[in-house]
Amino acid sequence: MRRLKTGFYIIILSFFVGCSSGDVWEGVVFLDRGNLLVHVNSGQFKSLEKCEAACMEILNSKNALQKGYYECGKNCKSGLASYNGDCQETVKGNYYK
Repeated sequence: MRRLKTGFYIIILSFFVGCSSGDVWEGVVFLDRGNLLVHVNSGQFKSLEKCEAACMEILNSKNALQKGYYECGKNCKSGLASYNGDCQETVKGNYYK
């Protein structure tokens, strides 16, 4: 009976570990550094690299590589675009180009 309980707990634990989504990166693209009200959400991604690539693609498609930049936030609680600063980490890109 004890082995059965232990096996049951291991199965339940592995289910929760296996179903965890890991880190989520969310991107916001600002098309003009001078007007932060104009922005585009790029979506959610499983890695920083994918977030950055999507943001750069948006900047390129909007012809905003010279005047825009992006931010990618990790595990944001209320969304990166809400500016609450509730992300575990935030990375800015294309800011100095």
